[in-house]
Amino acid sequence: MTGDRSVAQQSLAAAHGIEMPDADALTGPQLEGWDRALCGRRLIADQLLGTVAWTCGSRTREVELWVCRPFCGEGSDSA
Repeated sequence: MTGDRSVAQQSLAAAHGIEMPDADALTGPQLEGWDRALCGRRLIADQLLGTVAWTCGSRTREVELWVCRPFCGEGSDSA
């Protein structure tokens, strides 16, 4: 992942004052980009929220988190 892309990804979370979720608290579909990182519903139209470091066993990797577009916020019923 390039530095420019990482900064761009973190901008959405920062712009909305959102603390990135704990990777260990996310479900598999959220970590894989199938479900929204904040509300957990299935993604249809999406945008990058940012990245988190996720450790499984001895391996740590950067995982991209996705949210709905337009941005609905955590637990919102819109979108």
